[in-house]
Amino acid sequence: MNGFFHASELTTVRAQPTLIPHCGACKLYRTCKSPKMKPNGKGKLGILIVGEAPGSDEDIQNKQFVGTSGQMLQLSLSKIGIDMWRDCIVTNAAVCRPPNNKLPARAVEYCRPNLRKAIEQYKPKSIILLGAKPVQSLIGWLWKEDPGPIGRWAGWCIPSQRLNCWISPTWHPAYLKRQEKIKGYAVLERMFTKHLKVACRKTERPWKEVPDYKSQVTRIYEVNEAAKHIRQFIKNNKPIAWDLETLTLKPDGPLAEIYSCAVSDGTATIAYPWHGEAIKATKELLVSDVPKIGYNMKFEHRWILKTLGCRVRNWIWDGMLAAHVIDNRPGICGLKFQAFALLGADSYNDVVAPYLTSENGNTRNRIKELNLDKVLTYNGMDALLEYKVAQIQSKKLGMSICTQ
Repeated sequence: MNGFFHASELTTVRAQPTLIPHCGACKLYRTCKSPKMKPNGKGKLGILIVGEAPGSDEDIQNKQFVGTSGQMLQLSLSKIGIDMWRDCIVTNAAVCRPPNNKLPARAVEYCRPNLRKAIEQYKPKSIILLGAKPVQSLIGWLWKEDPGPIGRWAGWCIPSQRLNCWISPTWHPAYLKRQEKIKGYAVLERMFTKHLKVACRKTERPWKEVPDYKSQVTRIYEVNEAAKHIRQFIKNNKPIAWDLETLTLKPDGPLAEIYSCAVSDGTATIAYPWHGEAIKATKELLVSDVPKIGYNMKFEHRWILKTLGCRVRNWIWDGMLAAHVIDNRPGICGLKFQAFALLGADSYNDVVAPYLTSENGNTRNRIKELNLDKVLTYNGMDALLEYKVAQIQSKKLGMSICTQ
């Protein structure tokens, strides 16, 4: 504690992607014929299409997607009953044509406020992101993490909570054009059309009332009070998701210690310090027949076996394994990704993340330096979102394990 402020309040976390206007900073407007191209289209269906950047044909005509890849896009949309210029608004992640179609390193970052302005102006119900640059622009802002390659995102239909609209990334039609002579192109084309079809069918916003998950987490500091709530979960005998925060990654070393725990049944979510009567009640819960949901459940199971000397009974779901079963692409099975892709949940680990790192599995992280309120909120969010993700995953697999 430093003065009136906890040390964690003074720690610098990763800067959020900027929304400060920098249009012109990349200097692309000096080298193109149609600088700072405005969005086009009537947008009657509330669909916003975001490409990467204007090409030579677009630059000449001062209109997006009029070249060969644009014609392919219009044809693909017409097959599903969409007139691009009538039903959609069309823009790009970068609004000026780059020389040789190569965007400068920070062009998308500089141009991001233009995309945000278009979203504010047209208030789309569905946004189609064509290629890596639009994903970098929009998802890089909403999720506040490096989005990575387009292959990680193609095909998702994300119910963004921040914008209350659907976000549907897929490949850029120029990429498909380059694959035309490659084996398997027909499958790729069908997938592209399917992605467009799903996005264009989203005629209603994803949320009638956007949820505030953080407000649903009850932080309990008094361990006897926490024990009462934990034992109520046992009485209710409904599926629960639970999550531990620990000081080391592995439970085997001399510095290993559980710091806090969180439990959620999708309606009630509590997070509490790992101490006294709360530990005893948690053990009662974990050895009971209450159905249990985890995310990478071997982590919690191993910690409980080591620290409490018992096995967790009646595991019914592991969100990480389910993510692998549903879609085995790399880089998509973590809880934070699944919570964003399935629930549109914004990043919630910005403050906590720097404190969770350590040199190796048996050295301590710095979580004790963080304000306990923030730790419990993060812990509770993990448990609640594990439950919510499990609900969606189980329905995808025809099981529906979590019913309210």
